[in-house]
Amino acid sequence: MSIAAGAPGWGAWSADPAVIGAVLLSAAGYAGCYRRLARRTGRRYTGHVLAFGGGLCVVMVALLSPVDELADRWLLSAHMLQHVLLADIAPALLVLGIRPPLLALGLPPALLRVLSPRARFGRLLRNRLMAPIALGLWAATQWGWSIPTAFDFAAAHPLVHAIEHLSLLGSGLLLWTVVVDPLPGSSRRALWSRLGYLGASRAISALVCLPLTWIGTTLYPRYAVGARAYGISALTDQHIAGAAMCLTEFFVFGVAFVVVFLDLLARDEKATYLAERASRSAPDATARQPVNAR
Repeated sequence: MSIAAGAPGWGAWSADPAVIGAVLLSAAGYAGCYRRLARRTGRRYTGHVLAFGGGLCVVMVALLSPVDELADRWLLSAHMLQHVLLADIAPALLVLGIRPPLLALGLPPALLRVLSPRARFGRLLRNRLMAPIALGLWAATQWGWSIPTAFDFAAAHPLVHAIEHLSLLGSGLLLWTVVVDPLPGSSRRALWSRLGYLGASRAISALVCLPLTWIGTTLYPRYAVGARAYGISALTDQHIAGAAMCLTEFFVFGVAFVVVFLDLLARDEKATYLAERASRSAPDATARQPVNAR
C-alpha cells in the first residue's frame, strides 16, 4: 500500500523530552530497587527486570514511535492501539516488574514504611473499596475517552491529549495493582477476587471494541473526513481498530489469568513448605526440653 502524502513512515520517531525524562527516571529508580533486592537475597530476578523494561519500552512505542503521529490525525486504529498500549499492556508489565519480593526488599526504608499496612497510605491501598474504585476509574477512562466528541477533541488539542494519556496510564496502573497485588506484606487479595476484577475490566473494554468492529457507519468525524494513510478507508480503519482491540484484550486476559494462577500456586507451595518445616522442627524442640526430675 502506498503512504498518503505527509503520513509518517515507520522509521519516524519523536524525541519528546518529557517522555524520555520520565522513562529514564523510572528506569533509574527501578535499578536502585533491584540492586538492593539482589544484594539482600543473592539471587537474580530476570523476569522482573524483563517485565518492567518491557513496560517502559511499550510506553516509548506508544508515545515516541510513529504510532503517536498516526494516532493524531491519520488512523483511528493507531489511536486505539495507543490506548491499549497505555491503559493495558504497559501498566500490566510495569506492575509485574514490581511484584514480590521487589518492593519488600528493594525499596528504601522510608518508602517501605509508606507502603506498610500500618501506614495511612498503605492502609488506603489495601482498603476493601480500593478494588472497585480502581475498576470504576478504569471504566471511566475507557468509556469517557471513547466518546466521539471527547476522542476527537483530545486528538486535536495537545494538552488534552497528554491528560488523556496520563489518565489511561494511571488508571491502568491502579487496576493492575489490584490484579497483580504487588504490595509488600503477607495479606493479599483472594485469587478469585483478583480474577473477577480482571474479567470485569475485559467486559468493560468489550463495550468499546465490539461496536467498532461491527457497526457499519463511521463514529469519529476526525478520522472519517481526515487524511487517509496506507490506502485504508475510514470504515475499514474503524473495523481494524475494534477487532485489534478485542483480540488484544482476549490475549491480555489469558496471559494475566495464567500469571495470577501461577502466583497462587507459588504461594500455596510456600505455605506448604513452611508448614512442613514447622512440623519437623516441633518434635526437635520437644526433645530438647529438659525432663523433670522425679
